[in-house]
Amino acid sequence: MIQGPELASILEVKPQLINSLRDRYELIDGEDMVVLGNKRRYYTPAGLRKIFLNRDYDFKKRVVCVAQCKGGVGKSSISVAIANKASKLGFKTLLIDLDKQGNATDQVWPDAREKQFDCLYDIVKKNAKFKNSIIKISETLDLFPSNLKNQLLDLEITANGINKGSFFKNILDSLEYDLIVFDTEPNLSQVNAMAMAYSQLNIAPVRMDKSSIDGLELVLDFIDNLKDQWPEINVVTKVLINAFDKRMTTEAVKKIGEIQNLGVKTFDTMIRTDQSFVKAQETGDLKVGSKAYEDVTSLIVEVLDLNQVKKKQQ
Repeated sequence: MIQGPELASILEVKPQLINSLRDRYELIDGEDMVVLGNKRRYYTPAGLRKIFLNRDYDFKKRVVCVAQCKGGVGKSSISVAIANKASKLGFKTLLIDLDKQGNATDQVWPDAREKQFDCLYDIVKKNAKFKNSIIKISETLDLFPSNLKNQLLDLEITANGINKGSFFKNILDSLEYDLIVFDTEPNLSQVNAMAMAYSQLNIAPVRMDKSSIDGLELVLDFIDNLKDQWPEINVVTKVLINAFDKRMTTEAVKKIGEIQNLGVKTFDTMIRTDQSFVKAQETGDLKVGSKAYEDVTSLIVEVLDLNQVKKKQQ
């Protein structure tokens, strides 16, 4: 849930206008809006979805993967933050954890540490059904989890002759989600290729260091090779600069220039250095009002093309 001022910021309207939306769109107290103990009004995912629909937002299915060859660039934290934020804005969201370490799973579903559950390894071995292995986290957020069994996943993909280009299409096309987010592992694995083959957008987190940019170059070459194999792949990579610190502006401008030389676009949003991302690995959520919270909100506006909502008649 979010408060009126944040919604006003997303829609780029005056806060006073938000109050008028309650009557204009016939929002229902207790369902679309709630007043909590702090006496502040919050808009629920159902209410926000109703607002976006009334402003002619297109809830078409969007598929995003977060992939980089370099570890430690914040892939899992960014994947979780995107999935959490989108679900709170009313988007029916599926987070698919493909990283054998299961960091995204642990963040979103803390009980996973005490549970036995199926992962993609079990699906490829045909010991389980994908749809039956989805974990419901909230009314708008689902998780397909990962664990260490996925260490053997690439071997099983080869042994079973999996069609990597169409694997996720065959599984996910029939599922009714507005947003699917793949959290990938930090390498050029077969399962990463499968995720990219189904994705429309690859978010490549980059820190302002040489190894991050080297990793980005490898990912871009990897995707080019996939497109040679499967011309129907249409994934577009955009760079997300993570852990940005304005004190390193001179060096950052140089690194951004190197990224642009690779012919890849960057998001307007940069994720600033903030301990909230570190703490979110335990709580599974970002602190409201933190720099990270603000930056993720700005990123979601770009990823989900919420600017089309902003342009509607005020």
